[in-house]
Amino acid sequence: MRDKKIVKLIENRDEEGLRALTEKYEKLLVYIATGILGNNNEDIEECVNDTYMKVWKHIDAFDFERASFKTYLSVIVRNTAINRLRKISRMEGTAQREELAELAAEYVDHRQNVERTMEQKENMQVLGKIIGSLKKKEREMVLRRYYYFQSSKEIAFHMGMTVNAVDSKLSRLRKQMKKEYQVLSGE
Repeated sequence: MRDKKIVKLIENRDEEGLRALTEKYEKLLVYIATGILGNNNEDIEECVNDTYMKVWKHIDAFDFERASFKTYLSVIVRNTAINRLRKISRMEGTAQREELAELAAEYVDHRQNVERTMEQKENMQVLGKIIGSLKKKEREMVLRRYYYFQSSKEIAFHMGMTVNAVDSKLSRLRKQMKKEYQVLSGE
């Protein structure tokens, strides 16, 4: 079923829309949630179900002109998984990884501060340009690590590399991207 039809059904509160959404996108949502939450099936299932609920409740916020439905769903499940990971970390009393804490902080709702929202949007555009200018393999590595939160081991497996090669390449890419960001953003 086409995305526009799925969205229309959900807007009309037709449960057939949720069934079609599940059939078409559940594997993607589970994949993204697993990359962030690990292999805890209960947490993954709850995250995906929360994503469906958010889509059902807030479908009116979706706009095909701003993003594809697939992208919209990916962002929702990713943010839901990050929030769930925070909650798990608090409940278990464990410290979050420094990288995750840094990245998760960027997803806090800044709607109250228009200036900060505009600054963040400009920063994301600069970052998008930098990532877009990377070679295909480099771009894939960066997205796998910092968008899908895959471990170096997972990236190495999927890309046919060693873990050390992945870690070295990502370290060089971070330094390169930081320099480019400073130049492009005028810092």
